[in-house]
Amino acid sequence: MALDLPMPKKIFGHPWVLFGNDKMSKSKGNIVYADDLAEEFGVDAVRYYFLHEIPFSSDGIFTYELLIERINSDLANILGNLVNRTIAMAHKYLDGEVCAPEVKEDIDDELISCVLSAKDKVEAYMNECKVASALDVIFDIFRRSNKYIDETMPWVLAKDPEKLDRLKTVLYNLLESIRSGAVLLQAFLPETADKIFKQLNTENRSIESIKEFNGFDSGIKLNNPEPLFARIDKEKFGTIKDITDKGYYTNSYHVDVREKIDAFRKLEFESKFQTISSGGAISYVEIP
Repeated sequence: MALDLPMPKKIFGHPWVLFGNDKMSKSKGNIVYADDLAEEFGVDAVRYYFLHEIPFSSDGIFTYELLIERINSDLANILGNLVNRTIAMAHKYLDGEVCAPEVKEDIDDELISCVLSAKDKVEAYMNECKVASALDVIFDIFRRSNKYIDETMPWVLAKDPEKLDRLKTVLYNLLESIRSGAVLLQAFLPETADKIFKQLNTENRSIESIKEFNGFDSGIKLNNPEPLFARIDKEKFGTIKDITDKGYYTNSYHVDVREKIDAFRKLEFESKFQTISSGGAISYVEIP
């Protein structure tokens, strides 16, 4: 009001974020610091976990094991592997060029339908504050695209010169599906979506561009594929200790993240995150 800004129309809040089955507490020493998570795992990986695993309607659970599992299964495998191998196949079979689809088959319809229906589903779920369900819709595009690769087998089509036009269509369908998924994903994982767009070499990122399945212009030269997320070896991280002899929780890879912070930053962090450290809820505000 003092700044003469409009007041929020809605305020959303969710219950506790738990470490395992316990509330975060200084006395228990199980505080998790957001900056440390982002430094070790990346901002988008942490963002994805909390958006997908922490609902508004009930307590959410955080553990390092669950975070690593979600990174490996969803981000590295479903999304990262899809983008990497699709662009790699386009470079291998079509010199990295996006070619217009010419030979359509019935098997294409399910993928295209999945992509075209995603926008309305995501909007509907977000209107109900069901963020995890909205993300699932987006990742259904990536899951269906991976299945489409197995169904169409581009590596087999590439061996038959007479199947070249069909190969171009299959790869176009995959690239357009990835682009459409990235358009929706950019509201949740902006850095990851930006990396995908750069590899696709396209600036066509608007929500209007996914109303039809033709937003990827032919003739574009794709950039080289680069891994989006690296898989994390759980064995490298070991097991979580309940309480260390220093009196606070350590993460499961036995690196004492608090030792990375000097005395000044430690005091600053404890002051800054005092509400979170004592188990306070996180609030979300929608500004008109």
